[in-house]
Amino acid sequence: MIKTIGCNSLFEEFEVSTVEECLNYFKDFRSIQVDTETNGKDPHSAKLLCLQLGDNNNQFIIDCRVIDVLLFKELLESKLIIGQNLKFDYKILKHAGIILDKCWDTMLAECVLYCGYEQYGYSLDKIVKRYLDIDLDKNARSSFLNTTSEPFTYTQIVYAAKDVTYLNKIARLQYQEAEKKDLLYCINLENEVFKALGDIEYNGMILNKDKWLENTKNFKLELDNIQLELDSIVNQEPKLNKYVPEYIQGNLFGFEERKLNINYASPLQIKNMCHSLGYFIDSTNDRELTKLVNKHPFFSKLQDFREKAKIISTYGEGFLDYINKATNKVHTSFWQVLNTGRVSSGSKDDNAPNLQNLPAKNLFRNCFEARPGYLWVSIDYSGQELNLMADGSGEEGFIDVLNRGEDLHCYAGSMMFKKTITKADKELRNKAKTINFGKPYGMGPPKLADTLQISIEEAEQLFKEYGTAFPKLNKWLEQQGKFGKLNGYSLTFKPCKRKRFYPEIETAKELRQKVQFVEKGSDESKFLWKQILIIEGQVERNSMNSPIQGSGADITKEALVGVRNLISTEYSDSAYLICTVHDAIDVEVREDLAEQFAKQMEQIMIDCGNKYVSKVQMKVDTTITKEWVK
Repeated sequence: MIKTIGCNSLFEEFEVSTVEECLNYFKDFRSIQVDTETNGKDPHSAKLLCLQLGDNNNQFIIDCRVIDVLLFKELLESKLIIGQNLKFDYKILKHAGIILDKCWDTMLAECVLYCGYEQYGYSLDKIVKRYLDIDLDKNARSSFLNTTSEPFTYTQIVYAAKDVTYLNKIARLQYQEAEKKDLLYCINLENEVFKALGDIEYNGMILNKDKWLENTKNFKLELDNIQLELDSIVNQEPKLNKYVPEYIQGNLFGFEERKLNINYASPLQIKNMCHSLGYFIDSTNDRELTKLVNKHPFFSKLQDFREKAKIISTYGEGFLDYINKATNKVHTSFWQVLNTGRVSSGSKDDNAPNLQNLPAKNLFRNCFEARPGYLWVSIDYSGQELNLMADGSGEEGFIDVLNRGEDLHCYAGSMMFKKTITKADKELRNKAKTINFGKPYGMGPPKLADTLQISIEEAEQLFKEYGTAFPKLNKWLEQQGKFGKLNGYSLTFKPCKRKRFYPEIETAKELRQKVQFVEKGSDESKFLWKQILIIEGQVERNSMNSPIQGSGADITKEALVGVRNLISTEYSDSAYLICTVHDAIDVEVREDLAEQFAKQMEQIMIDCGNKYVSKVQMKVDTTITKEWVK
């Protein structure tokens, strides 16, 4: 039965109810299905139109334009809330003065249960269809965006009710599936993490406009200078004579205009210039041009041009459009569960920038400042993935070096090249560092050769030396790859044991069956084997990486939950979560409490990290400043 509270809409099909009746109805319930409808996505400017509370039998549609939503504060803060994409509702209700506590998000649960399935569909209509074989019409959702003071329509009320009709049934089925797959810990973690991420999105960060615009001005000057340097290279290269005009005309003010009319941002022009230089490439993407950097000075300077042009287009004046008019801050948004378990940042629909990709240089970060009277406390894990790799593999040398706090890349280089390597030996240390970071991501000799600009033969030799120096690590990574291929999923470390599934491995198995009945050596056989090897190779690489990167994600998420709990219990009016990038967490803390808070936060992050490792000790690095620093 659909029951309306405060709604001016009078339809015979719906029963008119009261706040008291609703509160009494749910007072003994363990859980409530909850949703909200608003006229926008931004919690700081959107108007809360409707609150929906329901179970399988009754759904209460509460018009929040008439009824004070705070009348439901005690109820909502004391019950298990079941919802879909609850981070949105969490922020909307937080703005209204209600903080959700115990939650089960059906979208996040589905993301965990089927992590790795491409285009699987995590929207409510897809989930309802999958579990209950019911078609849910979501077309009415957009109609709320234009709703102001007029009564809700019949269609809107039915739509709102349906959103809190099936969630409990779905949650129970997801719970059963999670028990079978041993994913309850992971789902419970994600249901805690969304509140921390929601706080970050809600709180936002202050951006100093003047600093940002000064950076943009300097970048444009640097780009102009690089363009002139490219022009000079073209002028001096006989093979590029056809791009230099025969006569250069001065202007009326006595100085010369730019002599060449070349657009270095044009792929077609660059491709033609490459051909003129004798390099007949099919593509001018960065991967191809990187191979030519040492062949001619034009290419290294062109890369400088592209890098600077990309910075200006992504982080120029246009970036200031991300400043929220209601808060005068920059607010990001997160997608919480990637295949690796990590989060992604940014959304065009929400006018939210991708802060994960913001260049990790103080030139950019220093433009973000703590609010007056506060300091920026930033703590990140030191060598998080290297520690996980060492602990998982049991490679004694790695473990010993990391626990002593020494440079792992120098140690790896010393073992590979059989001589003492220090930070002064930049070239050899860099080769070891590249493999240390690249190998768990499935890097092979071809990629290493491209990255270091060395021959494929040297790259193969480096991998051979690395494998000889660290046999346990090599074996462990190979075992992870084989496990993923054999079982169709990979696992992160205990206690989370997040699973990344590889449904594509079934395709490879089917192709292996099919190829048995195809003539050996035929074009079809070759094609099928190529597809099989591509799929299995990708699964193997991902299976090597996911236990490391995924466990890093689990640790950072545990730490986010811990830091949020610290804030809510001891610093509710003096500390604010404002950012997380990879394995770092950033908090604004009142100046007089910053040192004390940082010590507590450090211990929380170390403890969360050490839950996942037993042979190494996780370490963190802390900065306390007025602004965001690298």
